[in-house]
Amino acid sequence: MRLNEILNEGLEWGNGLDKDQFMSLKGLVNKNNGVWKSQKQRWVVMNRLIPQHDKDRAPEMNERFFGIRTEEGQVLVTPEAMARWAEYGSRSMVPVRYGFVVDDYGVVEFYKIGNKGNMRDGAQPDPSKTKLEWTRPDNVDVEHLIPDPEEERKRKKQKFMGELGIGSGKYIGEEGKRLEIGEVELDFKKHMDSVAVAYNVNYDKYWNVYKDSEGNVIYHNGKESPMEKGQKAIMTATVKKHLVSKKGEKVTVVKIPKFK
Repeated sequence: MRLNEILNEGLEWGNGLDKDQFMSLKGLVNKNNGVWKSQKQRWVVMNRLIPQHDKDRAPEMNERFFGIRTEEGQVLVTPEAMARWAEYGSRSMVPVRYGFVVDDYGVVEFYKIGNKGNMRDGAQPDPSKTKLEWTRPDNVDVEHLIPDPEEERKRKKQKFMGELGIGSGKYIGEEGKRLEIGEVELDFKKHMDSVAVAYNVNYDKYWNVYKDSEGNVIYHNGKESPMEKGQKAIMTATVKKHLVSKKGEKVTVVKIPKFK
């Protein structure tokens, strides 16, 4: 499935992140045997275009929800768009999901993820309909992706600092306590899943990432943020927990956020 064929399907991308993920990864599949063109490209995609929840998702969850088996060291990236087949409302709209299995050298496999339902009656991935579209050839050249000793030393140092919680930013508030965090800016948000909770009733789960005025990172998994990227508002929330991301950032995870 070529890139121009997919784009000509008239897809509506929900946000820029999904489209950027798709364009970057499908471009590698089409033109470079799936291999990162440089170490810099690998860093940019892995750190700026692939959200943390994709990296943290367990292999058994990938197989259960999407019908895609991943191995240790691999990440499943699932950009999502919307296709409209007619002009009679939400029933004519269905999600279109793609799956890219990514490792240190680039894209390993490319899938078209199955779907059942529509946006009016409820839609969710159907793992039984997922189809493998492409697999990376054997013996591709990855010599340019092997880091030099100094870069590897820096990477290991960053990972070590992250494990110790010595990262950029700081934690906000106390776990279990509700507080007014102050002005925050939406960094980005991504639709994670649509789960049927009752007949004709679905719950859409989003991953929302905010930063406060001092650059501290705040995660919220749940309802879609009422804000768009770059917008600011005063947030009040309950601190769920503190954690350290794989990049070494100190992250405050919140629940029940309110904005004004």
